Amino acid sequence: MSIRRSLALAGVAALTSSLVLTGAQGAMAVGSTGTPSASAAAQADQKSKYALDLSVHGVPSTFIAGGAPREFTYRIDNSSKHDGVFYPFVKLKNKQGSLEAANLKLEYQLPGEAWQTGVVAPGGGEHDDDSVLMLLGGVGSDGDITDDSLLVLNRGESLTIKVRLSFTEDAPLGRAGLVPVVFGGALDDDTHLPVDNGAFSCDGIRGAGFTIKKATPTGKPTPTGKPTPTHTGTPTPSGKPTPSGTGTPSSSASATPTTTPTTEPTTPAPTTPATGTASPSVSASPSASTGAPAPSGGATDGGGDAQQPIDIPVTVPKVAPPKITPAGLTKAKAAADKASKNLATTGGGDDTTAIAAAGGAVLVAGVGTLVVLRRRKSGQQA
Repeated sequence: MSIRRSLALAGVAALTSSLVLTGAQGAMAVGSTGTPSASAAAQADQKSKYALDLSVHGVPSTFIAGGAPREFTYRIDNSSKHDGVFYPFVKLKNKQGSLEAANLKLEYQLPGEAWQTGVVAPGGGEHDDDSVLMLLGGVGSDGDITDDSLLVLNRGESLTIKVRLSFTEDAPLGRAGLVPVVFGGALDDDTHLPVDNGAFSCDGIRGAGFTIKKATPTGKPTPTGKPTPTHTGTPTPSGKPTPSGTGTPSSSASATPTTTPTTEPTTPAPTTPATGTASPSVSASPSASTGAPAPSGGATDGGGDAQQPIDIPVTVPKVAPPKITPAGLTKAKAAADKASKNLATTGGGDDTTAIAAAGGAVLVAGVGTLVVLRRRKSGQQA
């Protein structure tokens, strides 16, 4: 086979491959725009296929009553074929059903925002099935959930919320657990409005269990050594008694010299006078007697102990369902679209961008091959 024929075949193959990739990319783009739901049946289909995958990660196995807050993450994945709108919650319960909202503090942080304090869900969240339902959002002066608390997650995307949890000193001890909860539903592909009034979901009640423990000292204070005076050694006189002169025995000399010491031997006092019993120097940290030691792995990183499965029955919330307001939905959808645009710009998590780039590269290669082939043919004819 001649070189010219080989180059021609290579160029045709490159163009064919680029057209196939471009067609696949176009098909994906068409599929991503979705089709309007033209009937109630289409809306029912959206509802049946809509599901947010909820999970928590890094929940510590131990919390100290009265201790520092510990951190974990709350992840929402939209693996459905439709955009979704929702309010995020966390439901907490202990084995005895005695845990109350006053026994805990929950804080949360959305991506790119500051830490905020969660509140009890309005409509009965403080005593929901012997549990506490906490809203990762705010409540207005009218008692309703604020519009800013509503979130939209476009299809195929995920959201991670950081959460900090702590318990008061009088919190009930023992086994407890938490589950992620959302209230929401699917959005119509054309109108971007909810296809129904929404519903509570706990995603199969998948959560995490933990134990609330009492603060205990790190250990008994121990002295650095036995109490002893600061001086050492055996006390000794400042010197031997000496005669007042060279002293020669008198005429009535006896066996004992007539001269006597100017002072009697005395025992010097210790350099530090003892005022009662000497006290040892004890290096006890304040946490040994008053504070609570931080659990292993850090007080706020949620590490050091593996997440435990929840072993407490928790049901779907029975509180009054919140309202999905048009104003809140408009704001949340705009924020979600902006996040999606930023994701597409950076290329994170977008496989279609890689496909498009590959198709473009192959197309350029095919065109380049044909140009080389034509120039070679023209040179031979000349």
